[in-house]
Amino acid sequence: MDNKPLFVGLVFLICFSLVSCDNISSNSDLPPRASGPFETRLTDGWKIFSVAYEGQMENPFDTATQATFKGDADGVQGQFIFQEINDSAIVDYNIDFYINLMLGLTPINYVKEGQGIWEFDTSIQTLWFYDYPDTLTFVVDYDADTLQLWHSNVVINDPSLGEDVNARLDIQLRK
Repeated sequence: MDNKPLFVGLVFLICFSLVSCDNISSNSDLPPRASGPFETRLTDGWKIFSVAYEGQMENPFDTATQATFKGDADGVQGQFIFQEINDSAIVDYNIDFYINLMLGLTPINYVKEGQGIWEFDTSIQTLWFYDYPDTLTFVVDYDADTLQLWHSNVVINDPSLGEDVNARLDIQLRK
């Protein structure tokens, strides 16, 4: 008896099942969106749980082309602590992680830390940290009582690159 059609059918069924499972939205894993003012949830402080990154840069192995990079950061740590001091909204922040832009390049340690004044615009869901001479900007993509998803477009400046690299960071914060 020829089992080839049965085998092909079984492989097709398994592949179809795997693809179908991947299409299930990860939003089902998210807690309910928060209600009420965003600012009150910030005062408890947030720890950085994970960072994903993506962008383009000049290919160091072929300068006539652009290289695309994308991945999950390693060694992620950091936090945002929000407080009110002398009627000013103050944030102490620390962001620290490693990104691998391309195979063959040394991982880059992205570190930002400081203290600044923060402001939030509810109409465009944008959070700013003013820490002279830097301003960090985050768009709040998801707001829950125990989970925050923010993204930011940043410039990565590392002497080993020989250029500034623009990247998008997707940051997950938890209490």
